[in-house]
Amino acid sequence: MEQQLNFTHEDLQGTFSVKLANDQTLDDFCMSHIADYNRDRFEALAIRLYVGAETTITVFAVDKTRQENSTVMIDKLPVKKFKITTLPMAELFSYIEGFNCTLTTGNYPLEDMEVINK
Repeated sequence: MEQQLNFTHEDLQGTFSVKLANDQTLDDFCMSHIADYNRDRFEALAIRLYVGAETTITVFAVDKTRQENSTVMIDKLPVKKFKITTLPMAELFSYIEGFNCTLTTGNYPLEDMEVINK
């Protein structure tokens, strides 16, 4: 899973991709750590990790029951936000086989780079 991080107030921005361990899915993680998470109703689509003065994991999941007859605008996707604030980082990383992160100052477009010291 790869996601573009769009920061407007940070020093660096970039992309971060994760390979989950043991054929697990984001839904598996949610079932283990969110008490009212139900696979029949929700489908996890994004996870946000904030590490600073506190650690907060935010999961965004599609609410399958609210796709039709929703008051959400037609071009928007109704999601439920779940926050996890009690999970130790070591346990979070047990779900991860590996990750790759590229951060940039934003001064130059990464797609225009050509490595010259191969």
